[in-house]
Amino acid sequence: MINKKLPLKVKFALGVSNWANNLLILLNTYFLLYFYTDVVGISGGTAGVIMLIARVWDAVNDPMMGVIVDKTRSKEGKCRFWLKYFSVPAAVILFLSYFCPAVSTRGKVAWVAVTYILQGMASTVLSVSANALTARVTDDPDERVLIQQISSLGDIALSLTIPSITLPLATVFAGKDQNMVTGFAGVIAVYSVIYGILRLMSWKGTEGYDTDGSENEKHIGKKQSSQSISSLIRQTAGNHYALLASLSYIFYLLISAIMGSTMVYYFKYNLQNTDLLSVYSVTVMVGNVIGILTMKPMHKRLGNAGSCVFCGAVCVAGCIIRWITMDQNFVIFVAAMIILGFGSGMVGSYSIQCILDSCTYARLKDGADNQGTTMAVFTFSQKLGQALGGVVAGWMLELVPYVANAQTQEQSVLNLFFAENIILPMILAGCLAVGFLFVSRYEKKLKELIKSRKAEEQEERSCQKA
Repeated sequence: MINKKLPLKVKFALGVSNWANNLLILLNTYFLLYFYTDVVGISGGTAGVIMLIARVWDAVNDPMMGVIVDKTRSKEGKCRFWLKYFSVPAAVILFLSYFCPAVSTRGKVAWVAVTYILQGMASTVLSVSANALTARVTDDPDERVLIQQISSLGDIALSLTIPSITLPLATVFAGKDQNMVTGFAGVIAVYSVIYGILRLMSWKGTEGYDTDGSENEKHIGKKQSSQSISSLIRQTAGNHYALLASLSYIFYLLISAIMGSTMVYYFKYNLQNTDLLSVYSVTVMVGNVIGILTMKPMHKRLGNAGSCVFCGAVCVAGCIIRWITMDQNFVIFVAAMIILGFGSGMVGSYSIQCILDSCTYARLKDGADNQGTTMAVFTFSQKLGQALGGVVAGWMLELVPYVANAQTQEQSVLNLFFAENIILPMILAGCLAVGFLFVSRYEKKLKELIKSRKAEEQEERSCQKA
């Protein structure tokens, strides 16, 4: 067992890396489809195809990166090496993916396709490395919860600011001629610098904690470098705990992506009040804060998977309230958003805890030391869920007579935006709760393994003393 107590600076550094990841997720969730359709000028269907192609490539790229991380040998550590040398290139790629030169329509489609795929690859390198690093440094569930709480605090700040200030800032950068290509380039340039700095802070703050060689071998009992690629893949494929948790997590990402991709449309056309984006951000933040304050006791009471089940049910309740009231009562709208903020925010937090638990489960059960490949599965599910949500939103947009930037839209268009913001999330939240109900079975097995291993270690110490 690697029950290390970590200094606050290390926990902070690990949490900061998640801030960078969430910054990217929020941008893609709320503004990528809007940027492609209303700013660059390509169709929603074309954007959906590009996203789907990128995810097909991720099916190869993500496991490949997981194996590379597991096989990496460097004085910086197998995970920190990638954080050090790839943070700046990834920040540049982020900027390029929200910028488009003045070229023909075909040229724009090509630019969007290349930069979006590169963005996904860069995200894979850093996310797999950062998540695997957390799994490597400690097995202590309380330490991991504290890391997640730090991460969630940053996520709250980002969730409050990114949806509400991005479009206003883009308008400022757009200048008098209201060139939104220039506007988005300006605001994303700022975000890209922040993204790169956060990733580098994670690298610097974890110095000395991503160790190879003898320290790791003490806990695993065999050299990672001797493992073949096929062995790493087999271990990951056999970790049903991680696979099921990642599959269940996709439902959460679908909710986030579908709602996020269409929320600007929903507030603009259905409610005719884009100022509600700020209200949404604040109320979701309130729900997130409540979740963070209750995270540790909920973890103690329900476990990580059980907490996901509970929070999924909370999301269903919030959607039902919105469906009944049609978001016409402001007070009830605020209350429903707080409920959804609590449920969705905590599902995201506890999901990563389930994946980290699956790494511990694989090591205790099979002696596996494959955090990189396991986290690659999680990263792939994360991007797959985001992209599928965008694909669904983009393709559905092609099924209705949507007119970009029109003052009013057909009723069928308004019905679609309503379904994508309330009805579909409700159904997906129910699926999420059921999925994590099955994950909880593996969590029970993990607790039994931990109890058994501690008993063995205690017996070994007793024999040594004798």
